[in-house]
Amino acid sequence: MSKVTVATVAMTVSHDKKVNLKKFYRYIDEAAAKGAKLIVFPEQSLHGYLHNLGQIKMESLRHQHEVAEYVPEGDSTQALIAKAKEKDIYIIWGMSERDKDRIDVLYNVNVLVGPEGFIGVYRKVHQPLDELHVFYPGQDFPVFETTIGKIGMLICYDQSFPEAARELALNGAEILVMTTAWPLTAIGSDYRTDHCMYLFNLYNRTRAAENQCFFIGSNHIGVSGDHDFCGHSRIVGADGVTLAELGYEEGMVMASIDVKADIIKARTESFLGLSQLKDRRPIAYKRIPEDF
Repeated sequence: MSKVTVATVAMTVSHDKKVNLKKFYRYIDEAAAKGAKLIVFPEQSLHGYLHNLGQIKMESLRHQHEVAEYVPEGDSTQALIAKAKEKDIYIIWGMSERDKDRIDVLYNVNVLVGPEGFIGVYRKVHQPLDELHVFYPGQDFPVFETTIGKIGMLICYDQSFPEAARELALNGAEILVMTTAWPLTAIGSDYRTDHCMYLFNLYNRTRAAENQCFFIGSNHIGVSGDHDFCGHSRIVGADGVTLAELGYEEGMVMASIDVKADIIKARTESFLGLSQLKDRRPIAYKRIPEDF
C-alpha cells in the first residue's frame, strides 16, 4: 500500500467554456507539478450552472442546450483526456451532456478521465428545484476502477441522501467524489445562510464517516446568478476527519492519502474496531427496498 496525493478546487465559474477550461489547465498544471494524481472540479464547472435555481429562466435553458456536449466524443472531453495523459493525472469535472439518441435530452454529469483515457460518466440522480426542467435524471451509481482506487461520484443534492453514498460504498467505492454548486443562500431569500452551510459541512463529513471511505468535495465560490456559492472544497478522511479544506475562497487544496490502508484502519482501529458496512443488518430494513 502506498500514498497518493489528491487535489480539489473551489472556483468561480463563468458561462464561457473557454474561460473555465483555461482555469482548469492552470490548476491541473499546478496539481501535477506538486505530484497530485487526482484533481476534482465543481459541478457544471465546464459550462456554468443555472442562472436561477428557484424559478427557471429561459436564458439558463437556452444556454444549457447551446453548450451541451457528447461524452466522450465532445471537444472538451477529448481535450481533457489529452491533458490527463500529458500530466499523468485523473481529472473529474462537471458539465452538461447531450444524449446520443435524443438531442433534446440533457444530463448534469461528472466526467472522469485519466492517463489511460476516458473512464466514465456519472449522471446526477437527485435533482433539486428547477434542475428538473433542464436535465433528465440518471438511473444508477457506477463505481470506476482507477490505479489510485475505486471511485464513486455524487453531484450536489445527491449527498443529502445517505442511500446514494451507501450504494457506492457497497459497490466497492473507496473514494467518494462530490462535485457541487452549493450556495450559502439564494440572493434575496430569507433562507438561513448558517443552516445551509451547516448542512453542507455535516453531509460532507457524515458521508465519509458512515461509509468509512474517503470523501472529496469540490464547490463553486462567489456570486453567480441568484446564488452566493459557499466554496469550502475539502478532502475528508475515511474516519470522517477533514484532512484539507478551503474557506470562502477560490483555490486548491491537496492531501496525501493511503487509500487502502486508511480504509482498513477506519474499519478496524479508528472506531473501536467497528466496521459499519459489515455490521449492517439489511434484513431489518424493511422500507428501504420498497419502490415508492
